Amino acid sequence: MLGSGEGPMAPCIAGGLRLESDGSLVRGDSRPGPLALLRAGNARFLGAVAAGHDVADVEAMLSVANPYAVVLGCSDSRVPPEIVFDESVGRLFVIRVAANLAAGAEIGTIEFALARWGCPLVVVLGHSQCSAIAAAMDRLPPGAAASPDMGESTSLPSLIAAIQANLRGTTDGSSDDLWLDAVRGNVRRTMENLAAASPPVRRRMEDGRLRVAGAIYHVETGTVEFLE
Repeated sequence: MLGSGEGPMAPCIAGGLRLESDGSLVRGDSRPGPLALLRAGNARFLGAVAAGHDVADVEAMLSVANPYAVVLGCSDSRVPPEIVFDESVGRLFVIRVAANLAAGAEIGTIEFALARWGCPLVVVLGHSQCSAIAAAMDRLPPGAAASPDMGESTSLPSLIAAIQANLRGTTDGSSDDLWLDAVRGNVRRTMENLAAASPPVRRRMEDGRLRVAGAIYHVETGTVEFLE
């Protein structure tokens, strides 16, 4: 069957979605799919670059990486470090993983930043209402979404187990906000793990070239609380 002069109609996907030739999903009511939204966003970004006073200067800025801090944060879509800290392109070296864990890949990435740019600061950034933390707690805290179904996953159970290991012994269960306490305890445990597992991190901390700081972003207010 043909459409309105545009060639064969895109196949229909469950839920009223259509698969377009560029790989994007478009809803039956013509709302753009996720890939189309990303393409449009990049077009707006390029339009803003082109509208700048000096396009050459802007393009040069975009291509320069000179980070003064490494941020190990959670993958939660509400906590983009560049926006939370109002920083420009190239100024933060950002690593994001659920529950801001520090395992082999994350530690190696931090060591890369230290070796390449000598960053004097690593921030472990957790956040309130962290669903990954909630999924790893003994009891689902009030207000948290149901834990994800791990039935078909081969990797998610190991992630949850790693978060549970991070949380072990970090709280005594007496707080009025066990969820937020678990988030704080997880940040502190990740900081400890970094120093214990990475000789470059440990050496730089000992000789004063590096500070490892913990922080909590409060999604309710936008405030970043730095842990002492």
